[in-house]
Amino acid sequence: MPTESKLIMIFTMRNFTILPLLCMWFVIIVDGRRGLFQSSLGNTFPNYPCQTDPNLSPFKLEPTYTMSPSANGQRICFTGAPIQRCPTEDPCCSQADFYKLELRVRPNCRRAIRSVTVNGVAAPTPTFEVYGPARDMALFKLPRLNLTTANATGSKICITLRDPCPNVAALCPEGDGSCTYAIGQSTSPHKCCPTNKFGIVPPPPAATADVNPVTSRTLLPLPTTTGQQVAVHAVRNPTHRLAPYTGTFPYVSTCNQTTGLMPFRLAGTPVSSHTISGGNVYCVTLEAAPCADPSSSCCSSNLLKVDWWSYDTCRGSVRAYVDKVPYPVTWDQGGTFRLTKLNYSPDDVAAQPKQLCIELRKDGPCDNIQKFCRLGSSGGCTYALYDGSQACCPTANTPALRR
Repeated sequence: MPTESKLIMIFTMRNFTILPLLCMWFVIIVDGRRGLFQSSLGNTFPNYPCQTDPNLSPFKLEPTYTMSPSANGQRICFTGAPIQRCPTEDPCCSQADFYKLELRVRPNCRRAIRSVTVNGVAAPTPTFEVYGPARDMALFKLPRLNLTTANATGSKICITLRDPCPNVAALCPEGDGSCTYAIGQSTSPHKCCPTNKFGIVPPPPAATADVNPVTSRTLLPLPTTTGQQVAVHAVRNPTHRLAPYTGTFPYVSTCNQTTGLMPFRLAGTPVSSHTISGGNVYCVTLEAAPCADPSSSCCSSNLLKVDWWSYDTCRGSVRAYVDKVPYPVTWDQGGTFRLTKLNYSPDDVAAQPKQLCIELRKDGPCDNIQKFCRLGSSGGCTYALYDGSQACCPTANTPALRR
């Protein structure tokens, strides 16, 4: 028997327990290309070894997405970007298709995606997987999208989100409305999973000619139709960025925010009380209060709504109750949590103060009041009261929260 064969047999018999580790390193050494993730350890996205370099693929999504309400939740739609240049000798370019979309999500979002459509046609139910040594990472796989270089550009992939993760900020661990995704191919000997992000628009290109970073290879040409070329430049135009949130509260910054301007206030520190349906409940009292300026028209106005300054990641984690009756909630930019259409007059509240309660899901990202509230200078929750014209929005803080 040749010496090399003897060595292999001896090594295999005596050291078989470390072969998987050596095989993993062998794959990494042989492939060696940028972007091959060591996902067998369960600490990366996607959670399997594959080529993640987005420059080697003709596919990606537009960096912006749309949101719209639907009967079953919040509808989020992604758009296939124009086919991009890539090196044709690489199989991730020349042999790739857009078979599935994988989203990196929070582990508590298993039931968040209610439905999936591609260009308005129902797609298969996505699968959910939790992974990582601590089981603290997760992904959704949206299979059988069946897009190719011939039809991916402009295709609409829509998902309908519901509790406990009713929007992208709550769904994805970034928490800012952006999300990491990977595009998977159908059965092939080549593992390609170009990975990118949506929700963040890249800076505009330099004024020089368009140069692909892989200049030494043959490139898949861009489509030549004018419409598709315009779409490419539209993505790079900074005017297409999502409207930034300036960090101010209340979000309607043109109203009069003087504390005590209306004859109402929230009294008491929100402390945990009884559980209504399995969550942590915190209550405050809406009561009558003297006006800071009795001559102001705000002093005689009705109370239309109450806003709390919270976080977008808390959407889907909270329910509301007014006098122990469930009450609908809405959200606005910058994590603004809202109870609206209250229409309380000063006399109503003076005669009968109202109990306002929120219930925070124990399995959600905001399971206590300290995580739900953006704290003011006093260490309490920041809130604003609005009249019907939204000209008056006195802003104040609850007393400091107890830890």
